[in-house]
Amino acid sequence: MSVQSIQAHDLNIANVFQAFYTVPDYQREYVWQTEQVEQLLSDINGELSGSSVATAPEYFIGSIVVCPGDGGVLELIDGQQRMTTLFLVLCAIRDRIRELGQMPSAAIGHQIAAETVDAAGQDVFRYRLDLQYEDSGDVLELVAKGHTPPDPAATRSIANIVNALQVAREFLVAQFADDVAGVRGFHGYLNNKVKLIRIQTEDVAKALKIFETINDRGVGLNSMDLLKNLLFMKASREQFGKLKDKWKAL
Repeated sequence: MSVQSIQAHDLNIANVFQAFYTVPDYQREYVWQTEQVEQLLSDINGELSGSSVATAPEYFIGSIVVCPGDGGVLELIDGQQRMTTLFLVLCAIRDRIRELGQMPSAAIGHQIAAETVDAAGQDVFRYRLDLQYEDSGDVLELVAKGHTPPDPAATRSIANIVNALQVAREFLVAQFADDVAGVRGFHGYLNNKVKLIRIQTEDVAKALKIFETINDRGVGLNSMDLLKNLLFMKASREQFGKLKDKWKAL
């Protein structure tokens, strides 16, 4: 039986964050600002508003493109902005439940980080999302641990990530005040009814080709982003590091 070169799975967020993802260092940095984060949260909450989680409609938030990476991790080729924001929202929900004096569910902790077993049979602790581009520093790891992020002025990526976390926290306070059941209900809806399509290819070249197909109308990208993707699509994986440095210099 032949292996499909492209697989597409309709997943809710609970299932999306059962896998581990890495954003390769040649990807563009996190650029979402207050408007984009607020829009995503408002759209999700708008579908839930006035309904129970059981009766609320499903909500589709788009697609991501991945390919196999090292150690069973999926390389995130397209959808980094959305996935990073969702990860930050999960951290914000966990933190808000703690602020209200209750313990977050074990499930949300498992969505943020988990242990796996490597090829040698050793336990390996991993965060569900790992940003490998230099400008992110260790900010996402600090957020995942529940620590206060560093000075947001360090890099643009760090500033945007810290801002997105703050926007998510302020959203939870504004929408649910001290109602911990409301916060848990929002997490329940996010987990079970918010969905995306995860497109998985057998290698990075095919993933980059799909990325180009999805974005060739300039949706959320400019011509320089598309040119960068084209260069990486034509290069071998061994050339990515050198190409990344040359692109950054340009």
